[in-house]
Amino acid sequence: MDLKNIFLFENIDDESLKEIEKFSKITQLNKDEIVFYENDPSDYLHIVIKGAVKIYKFDSKNNEIIIHRFIAPSMIAERANLLGMVFPANCAMTEDGVILKINFKKFKESMQKADICFKIMQSLLKKMNFLENVIHSNLILDTQTKIAKFIYEETEVFETLKQHSIATLLNIKPETLSRKLKKFKELGIIENQHSKLKVIDKEKLKEIYNF
Repeated sequence: MDLKNIFLFENIDDESLKEIEKFSKITQLNKDEIVFYENDPSDYLHIVIKGAVKIYKFDSKNNEIIIHRFIAPSMIAERANLLGMVFPANCAMTEDGVILKINFKKFKESMQKADICFKIMQSLLKKMNFLENVIHSNLILDTQTKIAKFIYEETEVFETLKQHSIATLLNIKPETLSRKLKKFKELGIIENQHSKLKVIDKEKLKEIYNF
């Protein structure tokens, strides 16, 4: 795979890319395969090149709690790499895909490149913003508005995931989500297309809901 096609390296010179390729490897994984486990050492920077993954933990009753989902292209758990800590949660594929693994110790020597540092910062800030939104949605917004906000801000994710996964991510009951989505269909905001949900009038969400 040509690293030049990956967002993190698109502005990096060819000589630097060839050096990075020496300590990078491509891994093809199937749905449900583990990318890494909680408490594994963060020796490698992981980038989703194709497919999607979930970050999750288990509660005291062994229930799976999904923390985040990432769709390619995206870095995963780079905070652990930067802080030199173990991975704080598990990561598994939610569909067949491809993961790029980069030896982070060697990669740090190449991180003097301003473009790389800036893109890693952008990725971290985006995830911080996502977590702030999750907190805001769960503490302040009613269920219907929370779903509307998710559809508006995470349209691609919404159209990709199954309803059960969306309910888990939003921490609401599947039957509650189903009722609310029926309402959105009646309002002409979403519709079923080829057994999947499709957003057809995204802006109407902002007209109706205050988030």
